[in-house]
Order: sequence, then structure tokens, then C-alpha cells
Amino acid sequence: MNPTLLLLGQSFSLSAKIVGALFLAYVYWKHKRKPALYWSLSWIAAAFSVVSDIIESLHALSLSEAFWAMFLFYGVIVLLEEEGIGSKQLGILSTIPPIISIYGILLGILDYSSDWFVVLGLPYAVSALFIMFSGAIIIYVRKIYNHRALYLGTVLLIYGLHELDFPITRRVDWFTPIGFTFGAIFSIVSAYVMIKFVFAEEFIKPERPSVKTYVHPGVVLISLTEYSSMKDELKDIPVLAFVRDSKVPKAWNTFFISTVEVRHSISPTNLAFIIDTSVRYLKEAKNKGFGGVIIIDCPEYLKTYNGFESLAKFFASLKDFTSLYGGTLILVIEKGAWDERELQILKRILV
Repeated sequence: MNPTLLLLGQSFSLSAKIVGALFLAYVYWKHKRKPALYWSLSWIAAAFSVVSDIIESLHALSLSEAFWAMFLFYGVIVLLEEEGIGSKQLGILSTIPPIISIYGILLGILDYSSDWFVVLGLPYAVSALFIMFSGAIIIYVRKIYNHRALYLGTVLLIYGLHELDFPITRRVDWFTPIGFTFGAIFSIVSAYVMIKFVFAEEFIKPERPSVKTYVHPGVVLISLTEYSSMKDELKDIPVLAFVRDSKVPKAWNTFFISTVEVRHSISPTNLAFIIDTSVRYLKEAKNKGFGGVIIIDCPEYLKTYNGFESLAKFFASLKDFTSLYGGTLILVIEKGAWDERELQILKRILV
């Protein structure tokens, strides 16, 4: 084994992972995209993995690899949930690598098995599979994130495949420096591609509108008739829309509110998601020098599933955030679906 080549590969790999973690943490701090936070944590865990290998701590290496895979996979699941494609409940699967790692470590500590494969090899392989799964899922969303998703997903797939050979090749002395050299190359490439991915406009969102908007900041209550003309007026604006109407301008970032799970759909009871997505959108719009516009065309549908009191509190919070970031909240109200008391409360809260 060439110790110099081994240390060089470890150093490059460690540096790439630390840099990747810092850039991803910055993206989360700046733009509040939660996948960036979990991916930053994944790279921190990956950096600990290199350190653990340097100090030859099998238990720490097993755990750090597991947490790397866990945070990476969970970040991908959160990305899908934010895009209205998947459910956050799938994130429970991300606990599998740490569970298997802890189980193997306990078997070693309790002297039920001191076999290297049980303590480290198998947990490492499971973590590698989850890295590959993460890559495959990111490739799946390439229609939203274009070629960047294809590049990132492919690199993670190859990286996971490389990690998968660890239980076989790590104990082969002559291959160890070569394996770490490959690992360093994959670390640098994957960190670079992931940084490019999270700095893309498709990830950060939204674009500054190319035309001037004539809507005033604050809350606007409009009728269905007014909504039809409003759609035409705002057709070139990057509106954030939560709708039941499927005929909306292509420039809008649209979420379809439904109990049926389809692409870009959200449950009518998931008001927290609407708040989180709206706040991120409003903040990004303000950072880019314009007031964001949010449209909800189905308050009556939301009331059916949440009740009036919960919906009133939700609208009050949304109004506060809209005012804070200088945006506009447009609610399409069908007056016949509300009693007089409810309408008065809504007007008092919102206008």
C-alpha cells in the first residue's frame, strides 16, 4: 500500500466534502430550501466518514456512512414533497442505513459477532445502495430540473456503485489507494455537480418577471369573473398558484389542490406546506427585487376540509407573511359559499 497516495486521496475527498457542505449550508441559509440543509448534513457526515477511516475507527466509519446516506436520501424525499410529487412519509425509509449500522455495531460490542463484514461491510453496502437510490430519484425529476438533475443523479449512481465495492476491495491492500483516489474524484465531481444543482434557478426559484406587474401589495379578494381576466393580466408573471382550476398560464408555478396524489398536487389539509412554500417564494421574490404574487382559487374547497376557524388562522398567517415581504395575496371568493358572519371575519382579517 502506498501511504502517500492513500493520504492524498483521503485529503482531497475530505476537502471536497467540507466545501460541498459549506456551499449547501449557504444555499439553505439564503434561500430556505430544505433539501439543501439535509444535503449539507449529508456531506458533513461524509467528511466524518473520511476522518473515521483515517483514524481506523470501524464503528465511527459505519455510522458516518449511514448518516451520509440517510441525510442524502431524506433530502431527496423532501425535494419530491416540495415539488408535489411524493410524500414526506417516505422519509422513514432513510432510517434504514443507521438502524442496520447500529445493529451491526451492537453485535460487535456484545461479542455476538466480531466479523468485519457484519460490523462494517454490510452496513456500508446498504448505505451505498441508498446513495444509488438517491441518484435514481433525482434522475426521475429531470423534467423539472433539466440536465442538472440528470448529471447529479448519474454521478450519485456511479458514486454509490463505487461505494458498494467497499466491502470487497477495502481489505485488498494494493487496491486501497486506488479506491480512495476514485473516491476523491467522485467526491469532487459530485460536490461540484450538487452545488451547480442547488444554485440553478429551477431550484432557487422564482425568476424576476420580464414585464411590469400592476397588482398592488396586500390582500385582494376577487370573484370568479374577475379571476378570468386576472389570469390574462398575470399570464407572464411567475405567480405561485394553489388551484383547482387546471387552465392556468404556463408561467405560473402551480400546485393542484386535491385528495388525489398526482404530480404537483397537495392535500387540501396540508396548509403547512402552502405556508412554507409561500414564504420561500415571497422571500426569493423580494431578494430579486419584485413583489411575489400568490393566488388561491379554492378557499371554499379548503374550508370543506379544514373548517372555517383553521382556515381563518391560516389566511391570517399568510397575510402577515405577504405583508412582510411586500407581496400580493389574491383569493378567489365565491360569496354564495360563505355565510355573512364568515365573510365579515375574512374581510376583517385580510383587508
